Amino acid sequence: MVDWSSRGEEQKDASACQSEKGRFRLTKEDRIRRSSDYQRVMKQGVHYRTPHFHIRMLRNPLRMTRLGLAIGKKAGKACVRNRIKRGLKEYFRLHRDKMPPGTDMVFIAVPGAAALGTDQLRAELDRFFDREL
Repeated sequence: MVDWSSRGEEQKDASACQSEKGRFRLTKEDRIRRSSDYQRVMKQGVHYRTPHFHIRMLRNPLRMTRLGLAIGKKAGKACVRNRIKRGLKEYFRLHRDKMPPGTDMVFIAVPGAAALGTDQLRAELDRFFDREL
């Protein structure tokens, strides 16, 4: 039997692993879920455009960045809309540090957004967040 503790490797603290994992999670609190919150962002938020998305942003009192998605039927059939949503959620989850803290953001897809691949989506949003914010 091998004694793994004698190999000289440090054991990681379990709480440190949990906090590292938690940093990349997309929880309910990270999303805009109420209709009134969507309406507030759409009416009062600042409007930005990229080639494939309209983005509305508004400061929130929660001091955390939240994501909202509005992908209409003009973007494509259900499987296409779901792929766009997955790509936006993944970008938000991994690049949250680029986004302004304490902001509600609603992404609205333009019909050509379905043609974007993962790398193209990332490049477009990287350009937006590096340039605008």
